[in-house]
Amino acid sequence: MSRLPRRCPAPGERTTDVHHPGVARRGPRPPAIPVPPARALLRSAAFAALFALGLLLGRYTVPEGDALSLVSPGSGVAAVWFAVQRGAGTRPLDTTLLAGTGALVHALTGAGALLVLSTTTATVLQTLLFDALLNRWCPGAGPGRPLRGVPDLLRLLAAVAAAVAAGALVGPPAAWWQAGHVTWVDLPVWAARNGLSVLLLACAGLQLVAARGRGRVAPVPCGPVAPLRWAEGVTAFAVTAAAYAVQFTVPGVPDLVFLLPVLTVWAALRFCTRTVVWHALLTGLAALVPTLLGHGPFAAEPDPALRALAGQAFAVLTTVIGLVLALGRDERDELLAEVRRQADDSRRQAAAAEMLTDALRSLNSAADTRQALCEATARITGADGVYLAEPDGCGDLVTRAVCGEGMVPVNIPVNEPTVLAEAFRRGEPLFVSDLAGHTGASARLRDALGVVSVAYQPVTTAGGETAGLLASVWRTRVAELPAQVRVVLATLAQEAAHGMERADLLAQLAVAAERDPLTGLANRRRWDEATTKEIARAVRSGLPLSFCLIDLDHFKRYNDTQGHLAGDDLLQEFATAASGCLREVDTLARWGGEEFVLALPGCSTAGARAVADRIRAAVPRGQTCTIGVAQWRPGLSAAEVVALADLALYEGKAAGRNTTVVSDASPAPVP
Repeated sequence: MSRLPRRCPAPGERTTDVHHPGVARRGPRPPAIPVPPARALLRSAAFAALFALGLLLGRYTVPEGDALSLVSPGSGVAAVWFAVQRGAGTRPLDTTLLAGTGALVHALTGAGALLVLSTTTATVLQTLLFDALLNRWCPGAGPGRPLRGVPDLLRLLAAVAAAVAAGALVGPPAAWWQAGHVTWVDLPVWAARNGLSVLLLACAGLQLVAARGRGRVAPVPCGPVAPLRWAEGVTAFAVTAAAYAVQFTVPGVPDLVFLLPVLTVWAALRFCTRTVVWHALLTGLAALVPTLLGHGPFAAEPDPALRALAGQAFAVLTTVIGLVLALGRDERDELLAEVRRQADDSRRQAAAAEMLTDALRSLNSAADTRQALCEATARITGADGVYLAEPDGCGDLVTRAVCGEGMVPVNIPVNEPTVLAEAFRRGEPLFVSDLAGHTGASARLRDALGVVSVAYQPVTTAGGETAGLLASVWRTRVAELPAQVRVVLATLAQEAAHGMERADLLAQLAVAAERDPLTGLANRRRWDEATTKEIARAVRSGLPLSFCLIDLDHFKRYNDTQGHLAGDDLLQEFATAASGCLREVDTLARWGGEEFVLALPGCSTAGARAVADRIRAAVPRGQTCTIGVAQWRPGLSAAEVVALADLALYEGKAAGRNTTVVSDASPAPVP
């Protein structure tokens, strides 16, 4: 008999041996049932108690000979209950509590079995349908998401109407059966009492409980809370209470109930929506309670059901008027707030553009792009100091420009574990509000300069390479760097990178225009400029000025035997060695081929001979040179003095080379 292949257990399965009875067979573990948090369970219990209280209040308004109550606060409590608990994981428990509490209260207050079943079913159906429609038509409406605008109110009214109509198909027929007769007014009374309760309490729940979710959704602002506004609010509620009390409780008062909605309009136009909801609750109670007790303008109707219907219709109408006005005003205020935000954004963008334009203008017109970049950054950020650090090619970040009082250049190794080095390596902007509490903060930057906050902005080339790092530092803590400042800094750094590259290229071109490309010494152009200045200085000061003409001995033979590359190396090494024998004020230039010319300001022929002998001793690779020396005298040009040195040079070559000859001859005319 063939054996079935064994299957490896899937993750989460328990494995057992089928030969051992009593051990569970292999199979998937049942999913764990999530347990609602304790606070959600407490809210469910509290709402169940409020629901029971609302049902009891309603049952005490059942007219004699009828089975339906005239008001139903429990319907509104149930609507708020399920909206608040949405997403809390208590829906099965809430549904059970809703049905059980309703059945128990109706049974204890004398309702028959059929009425208990029908009203409980109607309440559960109405509540679940209202919550589903509200969640579908007003997504997220509930704690943290109040009603916003008239469209939300219309969708809420549609949800109320649909839910109440569904409940009316179940509740009133059972009441008619228990009462033994059919009353046409029972159906509109059912709709009015449930609709008013759900509308008032649902609005109150959605608006007043919205504070629970303020961290997720911004609430509708409630306007200023200045003392005058508080005084006006207290006055509005006091006047409303007095007007309703007079109209609904004082006998013989003229019927002016049509003027009472004016008070609702006052509240809706002057106060926030949450205040309007409270006002609607006050006016609804003030109109409905006296009406149920047989007082007020609706008491002329002898049928209690019709009186209740008129009072509830008045309360619904007043509530809808107030909410339409208040929510319409909320829409307008939100639109105005959005317009103001966009205007503020536009102003900030315009200011940022102006800052950037000024900064770019200063960069383009500045002789030193790096220094201008630091100064422009300081103006934009308001920093106490700004550094521009660039790699020196030897592993260090070197300060190339700095601005700010008390700021001194700082050099930091690229591989050092500091915030500055890390920002350079990453090539990303970084803002540190509290440098002392940041890991890797540079002690030199923090302690020596007293820096508290710092912002790093990489200077990136067009090829994406980080060419430098712009550091803005503050000695007082800065909580946040504004977004528009970040954008301006990024754009400025990018443009500055182009400017720095351009400045470096121009500097290289300037050097190339004045330097010999092989040896790096001054060329003929630079020599002419330098000697003109030195002769003018000698004329003013009366100090001596000597010129030397240097020629490497047998350079052609060396070049032919060793090769042209070796000849170039010799020229470069000689230029370096000869420069090491000179002062900063001396000028050494390549005259052509293996010839060099030297200007020695402040040197007589004796001093020039000593310098020449040092140069002859420093010729590399065992080679020699011959040097002719001539002193400038008033009236001579640089070319005439060089001609004298050239004559002395040829005397030295004729005498056997590797010597220094000082000219004492008069110069020949230079054409």
